[in-house]
Amino acid sequence: MANRLRVGEDEGRRALLVDGVIVSVAVEGNHPPTGYWAAMLPEGSPRTALLLGLGGGTLAHLLDRRYPRIQMVGVDCDEELVCFAQQQFGLDLPNLKVVIGDAFQYLDACDRPFDFIAVDLFAGYDFQRGSIAKPFLRKLKAIAGRGEVVFNLFKDRRTEQHLNRIRQILRVCRVDEVGKNVVVHCRG
Repeated sequence: MANRLRVGEDEGRRALLVDGVIVSVAVEGNHPPTGYWAAMLPEGSPRTALLLGLGGGTLAHLLDRRYPRIQMVGVDCDEELVCFAQQQFGLDLPNLKVVIGDAFQYLDACDRPFDFIAVDLFAGYDFQRGSIAKPFLRKLKAIAGRGEVVFNLFKDRRTEQHLNRIRQILRVCRVDEVGKNVVVHCRG
């Protein structure tokens, strides 16, 4: 674990790194994280949230701070990462149910609605292409209903293709470029 997972620093904040890639930053004090995590926050006031790609829990902490009564489900396939985040980054929020498992399988079996769904599915710098597959997008639309779906994409030569794929199923409301990330806010 020591080589693969470690605590580092990002712009003066404690950061969780996996194989040298920053996957989360600590939400501490009066200076919450900026960057793509803040850009992923929902437009409205959701009561329920599904976080696909929980990582170290930066978005879960931000949601908990802004909406203390929100009920969240966070899905991540990396049990070692989640355990490390629970120890080092306080990922034991009382309103967060952590599911260790594949996000695609979880979504496929999911039959409950969520007001807010965050899709942040990366393995290091590798974007999980299944997160823009039409069956996955249709399922997101079905369980989001009138709620919001937000994607974190990596800015590269395929970004426009990914946006067009998302637009075929969901209504894109806003696209924010934040450094090397592209945050896409959608409605069903």
